[in-house]
Amino acid sequence: MTKNSKPTQFYATISTSIVLVLIALFLLIFFHSSNITNIVKENINILVELEDRLPSGEIESIKKSLAQYDGVIASSIQFVGKEDALTQMSKELNISQNAEDNPFKDLIKFNLTNASYSEEKIKEIKTGIELEKGVLGLYYENDSVDLVKTNLEKVSLGILILAFCFVVLALAIIFNTVRLTLYSDIKQIKTMQMVGADNGFIKRPYLRAAFWLSAKAVLAVVVFVSGLCIYLIQSNSVFSEIIQWEYVALTILISFFAAFLIQFLTTNMIINQFLRRESR
Repeated sequence: MTKNSKPTQFYATISTSIVLVLIALFLLIFFHSSNITNIVKENINILVELEDRLPSGEIESIKKSLAQYDGVIASSIQFVGKEDALTQMSKELNISQNAEDNPFKDLIKFNLTNASYSEEKIKEIKTGIELEKGVLGLYYENDSVDLVKTNLEKVSLGILILAFCFVVLALAIIFNTVRLTLYSDIKQIKTMQMVGADNGFIKRPYLRAAFWLSAKAVLAVVVFVSGLCIYLIQSNSVFSEIIQWEYVALTILISFFAAFLIQFLTTNMIINQFLRRESR
């Protein structure tokens, strides 16, 4: 192989790396989508609104009643006074902190496990807890999970479309790279054919180069995916609960096979076509 092919090989490596990174991002979102949805479910607060100036004994009784329901995360049950609610919401909504104008009620918030989170289960708890003395009502939001699923699907589709565009670009670059390399080596190839070299021997250096290009692209993906996951875990955000290393390893494995298909097999196909045409 000639040195003239090095610039085009560089572009082929970059384009293949970009394709693999996009494929890896799609796979990470796809594999972790159920885990993301489950964590969202467990972080959706369900609110029990209470009457004003309810005795602490009755508040504790309501909390104990909630804890008895299957699926309720006992550690999540928390009383929030209306003064605390006003302080928190005034920062988010920029409203007055005047206690006399406080529109909020005392409330108890809690969460359900992801396996138990369903509208039927919440309605069951609602029906029972609203019979408790001092409870005004139970309120919940059921659109967050659907919204997260919809957004994940949109992001995944966008990444997949972008990856497909880069696959086309990568294949075009690989095709031109291999063709230019073969034509620049045409004299050496003709000489090898004249002395009886078989196609396997002629293809060997080109396939070896394709393999190393694939290896470099996969290495770029390993560095990117590992760095991204480590950063998200160390950020002490919700991502530390979402990321599962077995899915990360599976993503890298699939990226390796994708690199092999894109680079190695494409190169082999182009060389076979070239050798058949030149041997006529």
